Amino acid sequence: MDPLGRAQLLEFLKKEFSAENLSFWEACEELRYGEQSRIAEIVDSIYQQFLAPGATRWVNIDSKTMERTLEGIKTPHRYVMDDAQMHIYMLMKKDSYPRFLKSELYKNLLAEAVIPPETKKRVFPFMRKQRHSSPSP
Repeated sequence: MDPLGRAQLLEFLKKEFSAENLSFWEACEELRYGEQSRIAEIVDSIYQQFLAPGATRWVNIDSKTMERTLEGIKTPHRYVMDDAQMHIYMLMKKDSYPRFLKSELYKNLLAEAVIPPETKKRVFPFMRKQRHSSPSP
C-alpha cells in the first residue's frame, strides 16, 4: 500500500530481472477494481503483455493455472486473472519479497523513513526518572 515502498520493490525486482511479476500483479488489481466498461480491454492487454507466447513481459505461471486463465479469458470478467495473480503473488511472497527485505535498498528505505512522534515515546512511561528525589524516611 505504500507507494514509496512499492517503487523501491519495483527497483529491486528490476535488478533481479523479475519486475514483470509486480507489474502483472498491479495490472490484475486494475482489472479487479477498474472500470466495468474496460474489462475486456484490460484482460486483452494483460494477456498480450504477460501471458501470450512471446509476450514482452512474460510471467512464469504453471500450466494448470495458464489453462484455467486461457479458458477464462474467452469470456472476460473482473476475476478471470485471480488464479494467475495469486500464483505470481505467492512467488513474490516466498522468493523475491524476503530477498528485498534483506537488501540494501530496503535497509536504506528504512533508514530514511520518517518515524511518527507518537512512536518515539518510551515503552514504559511509568518508569521515568523522578525529577526530585523523595525525602528519606
